[in-house]
Amino acid sequence: MVPTSFDEANAVLSKPQSMTHEQCSCLAVMRGETEISKEPVVVSCWKLTREELDEVNRTGRVWLTVFGQGMPPATLDGIRPF
Repeated sequence: MVPTSFDEANAVLSKPQSMTHEQCSCLAVMRGETEISKEPVVVSCWKLTREELDEVNRTGRVWLTVFGQGMPPATLDGIRPF
């Protein structure tokens, strides 16, 4: 997947210093809060490559990898969250 900028983006996250540009790149995000509970959120937008889109269409699956030892609350959406 390729990180993609979007109209609501209001910040850019830098890559960790321990990672190369091939491993990780800067990421445009929207920092804000949920409408109902006012919980803080960070939203990013990603575009699937043709190969990834074909695989998702074939299997109906996507994979989320979180670096570290835990799993923070997260969502993956196919619908624009704004």
